[in-house]
Amino acid sequence: MSPQIEQDFPPGHPARFDYKPDSPEAKEWARRNVSPLGERDFPVDHAKAADTPGNTNHLKYEAGVDPLNPHREAFTGRTPSQVEGVKRLSEAASKAAIESPALRPIDALVVNKMLDARRSELKRDMLTPDEYEEVLRKYHAQREAQEEADRVELDGKYREEAINFLVSRKYSETEANETVDKEGALNILRAAGIR
Repeated sequence: MSPQIEQDFPPGHPARFDYKPDSPEAKEWARRNVSPLGERDFPVDHAKAADTPGNTNHLKYEAGVDPLNPHREAFTGRTPSQVEGVKRLSEAASKAAIESPALRPIDALVVNKMLDARRSELKRDMLTPDEYEEVLRKYHAQREAQEEADRVELDGKYREEAINFLVSRKYSETEANETVDKEGALNILRAAGIR
């Protein structure tokens, strides 16, 4: 087998040793590489080159739209019948949906301390899901008890403040207590512009 010799220039190139301007190779090379009107945006025979048969330059490209299938839904590519089916399913799911209850907020530092205490108590690093839920239930019970105690304390302060306000307006202690029981301490304070 004879060794192949690497060519310096492709056939038809003007710098080639056997260049003939009228040869088919020279004409093909000129067609592919010479642009008399300036630089080309795309190489010859590229799908977007203006002189390539069947180029796609006339297509308008919009975000999410397939220019070869403009009848399909943007971004999803669904056919109109698929879009209608998804719409019906979505409506049915919306009617059957039940709004999730709002989650009660937690203090992560307190919960983590409680979880660490439970792990130390059990002498292991991992808690089972039931043990984890037990700690959360205990946390919420403690928090509700504290909120109730705070509410009672605040109601007591409002009651005392309302009674003091009524006594300063020349009500007797008994009349002030009856009025607060009847009207509500916070309502009296709001009407007086105190709260």
